Amino acid sequence: MNNPSSLETRIEAIEAREQIIQVLYRYCRGWDRRDEDIIRSCFWPDSKHQHGVFDGLSSDFVAFGLTRTANVKAVRHTVSNVMIELSGDRAISECYFAAMHRRPAADGSGEEDYFSEGRFVDRFERRGGEWRIVRRVGLNDFERVQPPSDVALEALPARARGRRGADDALYAMLADFRDGR
Repeated sequence: MNNPSSLETRIEAIEAREQIIQVLYRYCRGWDRRDEDIIRSCFWPDSKHQHGVFDGLSSDFVAFGLTRTANVKAVRHTVSNVMIELSGDRAISECYFAAMHRRPAADGSGEEDYFSEGRFVDRFERRGGEWRIVRRVGLNDFERVQPPSDVALEALPARARGRRGADDALYAMLADFRDGR
């Protein structure tokens, strides 16, 4: 990247930013669908992770998080306000996250909704043309726990509700799409 204002340089930067954003989206989808392979694909094997009470390798965070969310009925993760600064094959990213977990109530009385918001501050590296996270710091700014307040969700047929895992409608539709159907 010789001239920072050349068309080629600007296109390369746009492509790098898009690839990084797709990693952030993939991370959220991986947790929402409980797809371990997708989650792990966001991190380099030597990636470090610091979030909440966890401080260690990102691969260990994935195992830790999957164990902690094993009994979670439904989740939703989103990211927004993505900032990316590029320098060759390295990048820094900050994004805001919002998460909701429908989980067993702490007091054993049924279910509760846990909401949390914060930021992911990530260092990315491009290796072999692929961007992945090499260091993540998760910063929590807000949380709330409340009783569930669904009005009609349970009345919907099972086919109309999202699922955590391979039986979610996304996977069947992806398989059909990839098979040309």
